[in-house]
Amino acid sequence: MNLTATAPNAAGPASGPAGATAAALTAAASTAGLRVLASAQWPETAEDAAPPAIAGFVVSSFSPLAAETARRCLLRRPGSPAPAPGPADAAGRPVTAVVVVSPLGDLAGAVHVAETVDAEGRLGPLLFFQAVPNAVAGHLAAQWQLTGPVVCVGDTAAGLAVTALLLADGDAEEALLIRVDQAHTPGGPDRAAALLLGPGPQPSREPQHHEGEQP
Repeated sequence: MNLTATAPNAAGPASGPAGATAAALTAAASTAGLRVLASAQWPETAEDAAPPAIAGFVVSSFSPLAAETARRCLLRRPGSPAPAPGPADAAGRPVTAVVVVSPLGDLAGAVHVAETVDAEGRLGPLLFFQAVPNAVAGHLAAQWQLTGPVVCVGDTAAGLAVTALLLADGDAEEALLIRVDQAHTPGGPDRAAALLLGPGPQPSREPQHHEGEQP
């Protein structure tokens, strides 16, 4: 398995959801027979206090977490051509699927909507747009010229199963798997991790020699 090194997690893997770490996703991907091309997570250093905001996404950290972790992962992709944001020609780039994994979805956004409705307040129109996880998946696909399928599921096992099927069926050559776990307790940490995945390595086959032939 080809792994790309990432900076150490300053907060430590035990301080947040274990599923949303690059190490946990890498182990699960290896078990599923997938090859890890690059990886990233949030946070990675003590400077990771809040992910950069995204225009058009408000209130919640869910989409910014997914976008920043995906950005780090894609920039670490080995080889050429490397993905890049913007409207550049995607010719020659591998077809890359986007698979978003989140057990609870945009939890902070859902809480904000519930509290606003309970208080008989007015909801901003952008909240309807970002109410489903595939909003940020579409954002990433457009920004990075990722031309494969977009899928959103509720757990890592399902995400890896979908990824394996997309790769095996030829619907994508690579898949960007992103897991986001927002804090579900006051003051808890937000976590996210991303892997760029390819098909598992082909098993090596030793050449067969007949009696009397030189190897």
